[in-house]
Amino acid sequence: MTKGKKFVARVSVLGAALVATAGLGTVAAAPASAHYSQCPENRFCIWEHSSYEGMFASYGGSNSNIGSAMNDRMTSYWNRTNQWVSVYDHSNYGGCMLVIPPGGSDPAVSSQFNDKMTSLRFGQC
Repeated sequence: MTKGKKFVARVSVLGAALVATAGLGTVAAAPASAHYSQCPENRFCIWEHSSYEGMFASYGGSNSNIGSAMNDRMTSYWNRTNQWVSVYDHSNYGGCMLVIPPGGSDPAVSSQFNDKMTSLRFGQC
């Protein structure tokens, strides 16, 4: 094999290796997707974005202030408890916005409730 043919062969192998590596890098770099299946039984779960995507939190009981991580970030929810859950606009159960029945869920709350939850109570307001 001549020098020119050896060079072309090496470049072809190198090119194929780069294409294969680039393909693997794209798959590996894909972000993990959130999913409603994250929500454990007997919990009230909220997600930051619609369709149960983004940051996620779950609650097993009332919470007078959900804290900075999820404050004013609820866009979708699933109530996997056998109790009603009330969602409030303010801490210490101020400004009742939604009353969610057992098993209730919404992949995208209406704009008037989006990104406004600060506390939640098991039971009706």
